[in-house]
Amino acid sequence: MFNPNSDAVALYPPEVIALLGGKPIGYFTKEALLESVLIAAGLPSVSTEALDSPLRALFESEPPVRAAYLTEVHREGERAEVFLLLTIVAARAYHERIHHLVSLVLTEESPDLSLPLSITFAVPDEPLPLFCHEGIQFYGT
Repeated sequence: MFNPNSDAVALYPPEVIALLGGKPIGYFTKEALLESVLIAAGLPSVSTEALDSPLRALFESEPPVRAAYLTEVHREGERAEVFLLLTIVAARAYHERIHHLVSLVLTEESPDLSLPLSITFAVPDEPLPLFCHEGIQFYGT
């Protein structure tokens, strides 16, 4: 149960419906991703089919989403890891809402992923991050 006096959380209608229905909602943490620590970005080396359908369906129902990209990222240093990076192109005002909805959809669908998934956003009127050009665009134009 959330306590509005101590739990600073924004819930959107689909999340409230899920909670009232006894379903879990998505969980995520925030982290800064610095391009300077990327050692390689490229096409996903694992199947992303489990992500494609539920995310496409969500994005088709969300007009602010203009495009979406999946990139495999290899990071070096203290936090060396390999993960899939989902980049969603949408107006800044919608980032939080879309992030919550993506987390909810992925919790409901429980896609079997071979690599962890991270999510980032790009704004339509700014240049696309370079790593997006190394991955695949699976939604939008």
